[in-house]
Parts: sequence; C-alpha cells; structure tokens
Amino acid sequence: MTPVQVLLNEGFEDAACGYALGSVLFEQVAAGRRPATLSITPSTRHVGVTRRDVRREGFEEAVRAAREEGYPVLVRSAGGGAIAASESTFGFSIVSPDGRGMDPMERYELASSLLLGALSRLGIAAEVGEVKDEFCPGDHSVRVGGYREGMKICGIAQRITRDAASVGGIVIVEGEEELARVLSRVYGAMGLPLRPESVGSLRRAGSRAPVDEVVEALASEALERFGGERVRLDEGTRALAAARADEYGV
Repeated sequence: MTPVQVLLNEGFEDAACGYALGSVLFEQVAAGRRPATLSITPSTRHVGVTRRDVRREGFEEAVRAAREEGYPVLVRSAGGGAIAASESTFGFSIVSPDGRGMDPMERYELASSLLLGALSRLGIAAEVGEVKDEFCPGDHSVRVGGYREGMKICGIAQRITRDAASVGGIVIVEGEEELARVLSRVYGAMGLPLRPESVGSLRRAGSRAPVDEVVEALASEALERFGGERVRLDEGTRALAAARADEYGV
C-alpha cells in the first residue's frame, strides 16, 4: 500500500452528505486529483440500504419503520444488506487508484487488518468472520466472539472500477441497543433474518473509548502502517458533497 492521506472531518448534519463525500473522493482519486486516501467521518443517524433492498417486498414498510424511529433511509452504492448508523458510530473508507491493481480478497484483508490493529490499541481482541443472523451479512465482518453467539462491530464492503477502488465500513462504538431495535424493524419488514444480539459495539466489548478516541486509534494505525499525512477536509470538497446529497435519498 502506498502512503495515504488520512482525511479527517467533523462530519455532516445531513447523513446523505457523507455518502456523497464518498463518491466525490472516489472520483477524485480515480481522476488522479487526490492520492490514495483514508477517509474517516463521524456518522449521523440513518439507515443505509442497498439497491437490492429497494426492490424487496416490504421495503416501503421498512422505510416507514426507520423513519418512525427517527432514522432517514439512504441508498448506498456498496453491496451486502441494510445497515444503521448514529452519532455513536463512524465510517471509514480506503480509496486507492488502479482499482484492479489488487485482488478483492487482499483489499478486504487490508481494511479488516487495519481496523483490527486500531482496536488492539484500545485493548479489544476482535477477529474477522461472519456472525449468525447478522445485519449486512458477509464473510469479512469484524466481530467479537464466535459465529453463533458473537457480535458484529463492523462490516467491510468494497467498490471497484477500472480506475479506483474503495473498501471500508461503519464502526459501532456504542449505542448498539438502539441500532438493534431499528434494524430489527427494518429487517422484519422485509422478511429478512436478524438476531438483535448480533449488533455489537466496542462499549459492549469492554472499551470505554469515545468515538473521537477510536477515530484517533484508526488514524494512527494507518499512518504507522502506510505512512502519509493527516489532512482536513477542504471546503471545496465539502461543498461538492453537499451539492450531491440529494442523489442518495429514498
């Protein structure tokens, strides 16, 4: 992995702006206007669904249930399944040029290994693996505990084109009980399995670190592994993201 820009920002009031920022950064890296970048963004409460979810029977009921809980619904570009985020979570994404220059399995390993290293700085012993009846199911979940009774801390997803690739996920720091309630209603409306106890958090795993300390652990781990520099999100890129927020609403 080449040196990265560790891009930190204070987040957005509108969760859709965070999704739009991911697309803007992806396009900038693909066009060569930005180097390889690790973007870390505090979350705003929302439910993120996939394009496949939009076509499911019961989707409209799922949207109503999420909104009743105070969670707007957005459509994300990654695969997998529905996720939920709040002020107690944050998203990260490693965006690199030359999307086909790395095997997809290596890219999953890159992101999960980075997160595991950051969590070890906080005294959390996590591992990679699926959790029974988890939200957004996948082989590359970051979990605490085993398959049957473990809990999911973060799901890893990626997007690949010829010119760029991104891989990352949303890390649940705390507030898992509320997220589990929201996801249970969303998954139930669409007739999909979900074990509420599978929705985990770093707090439930024993950490007392707030979101900003977990973000710092991830940024420090990335700089130690890859080299590079910290940068703040510039106002021009922030404005580009805000202008495209409407693309992600339901």
